[in-house]
Amino acid sequence: MIEDLELRAVPGTDPTLLALATAQQAELAAIYGDDQPQVTLHPDIRFTLLLLDGAPAGCVGLQPVSPGLGEIKRMYVEPGSRGWGLSRILLDAVESHARSTGLTRLRLETGTHQHEAIALYTNHGYTPTPPY
Repeated sequence: MIEDLELRAVPGTDPTLLALATAQQAELAAIYGDDQPQVTLHPDIRFTLLLLDGAPAGCVGLQPVSPGLGEIKRMYVEPGSRGWGLSRILLDAVESHARSTGLTRLRLETGTHQHEAIALYTNHGYTPTPPY
């Protein structure tokens, strides 16, 4: 059991969130190359920060897209905190937040080389779809 775990709603301008998002983008650049477009954070995204023993360990965002549809954004667990099930905690949190705001369908985009992420999502019932 993980002790001293906190989920905290934060704005997209939160410095801790921005540091995690920057680390995520650096990881993606290492996997897919530096020529990947840098996507800015949409102002409608509602973020959840995961703190472990008071230190930032991960984040996830939820962006409303259309009535009933949301998109999971910037799901990330920092490398030193992986392997403890934190990504499942973040995914459960974002799904719960979606339900509470009336979003009945969620989508997300992940790269084909992110095998752990793909396994997480498919194990949670997400199915591959064509690019949108």
